Amino acid sequence: MSNLDLDAICNRDYKVVTKIDPKKTILLVIDMQRFFLEPGQPAYLPGGDGAPSGVDVIAPSAKVIEWCREKGITVMYSKWGLRGDGWDVGRWADKWPTWNAGTPEGPAWPPEGPESSGRFRNYSYATDIVQELEPAEGELVLAKSRYSSFDGTILDTSLRERPEVDTILMIGVTTGFCVRYTANDAFARNYRVGVIADCTSAVNDPLFEEGGAGQYVAALRDISIGLGDVMSSEELFKML
Repeated sequence: MSNLDLDAICNRDYKVVTKIDPKKTILLVIDMQRFFLEPGQPAYLPGGDGAPSGVDVIAPSAKVIEWCREKGITVMYSKWGLRGDGWDVGRWADKWPTWNAGTPEGPAWPPEGPESSGRFRNYSYATDIVQELEPAEGELVLAKSRYSSFDGTILDTSLRERPEVDTILMIGVTTGFCVRYTANDAFARNYRVGVIADCTSAVNDPLFEEGGAGQYVAALRDISIGLGDVMSSEELFKML
C-alpha cells in the first residue's frame, strides 16, 4: 500500500477535478493485467519505499471500480498486448528485450495447459485482467499495443460520442508509462484528469535512490504539475 504524503510530492494547489458529476465522468482502468499484478510474472511490480506493489493496488482499485459503478460513473478498460507474429512489436523488442516482445517464444504462463501460448500474445493468460478487477458485462475494453490508451484504440471516438464527458479518472499501471501517457493525451484533448495514487504503481527504477518509489513518485509529480490532479481513493470518495 502507498504510504507517501501526496502533499509532499505533488503540486496540489491548482486543481482541475474539484467535484464529481457522474454524467460527466468516466473511470479508465488501465492495464490491470496478470502480467503486472500477479507475483511471478516477468513484469510484476514489486513496489517498495512507499510505492504500492502490484498486489497492493488490487484492493483499493476494486473499491474505486465498485464505487464508480454504484454512483453511475461509466467504467472503461484498456488492455495491453502484442501479436505473436511481430506485426505490432515496434520498438518494444529494443527497449524491453527480456520480454521477448512480439514473439511466441520465451516462457509461457502457465508453463503447461491450453493457455500457455506465449505470455506476450494478446489474449493470453498473462494479458488477462486480474479476476478481482474484471469488467462487468457491457463495459468497454480497449485492446492496445502502445502506452497510451488513446493510441490505436476507439477511446477518442467513444468519448466524442459522449460530448458531456469532461473528466477522466484513471487507475492502473504503470504510473510512469501507460498512466502518464494516457493522462498526457487526455490533457491534450482538454479533459480534466484525476489519477488515483493508491490504485497505480510503477516499475522499479535503479536510477532513483528511492528504488521502487522512484518512477512512481516522479510520474505522480509530473502529472500533478502539468496534466491533472493526483488524489487518494479516500479523497475521491468524499467528492460525491
